[in-house]
Amino acid sequence: MSSTLNIPEIQAKLTLSLKDIYPLALNADEQLEVLQKEEKGKFSAIFQPDSGFSASANRFLPYLIELNDEIQSLPIMEQENQKVKIQGILKKIKMMHEVLAKFHSIKDETLH
Repeated sequence: MSSTLNIPEIQAKLTLSLKDIYPLALNADEQLEVLQKEEKGKFSAIFQPDSGFSASANRFLPYLIELNDEIQSLPIMEQENQKVKIQGILKKIKMMHEVLAKFHSIKDETLH
């Protein structure tokens, strides 16, 4: 039995997830900018090369842009590739959530 995915609905939910992440990423990028100006936080990329991201950046926004581009490309993909792409997007969104949560928990601990 072949089941077709409801791509517009999936796309809307994934986009909503990115909108939830955006303020956290923006705040983290601002904090990273401050740390860099203080000569702290010297690293070249947030995620390792094997993370599944094509982007390699020391800020979160490029990763969000990559995810958004992938989500927007879902409707034009071959149907047989959509499920694998969605699974990859979900994995990356989960990683973003985990890293941002860890970043903000560390930041909050240092403020108290």
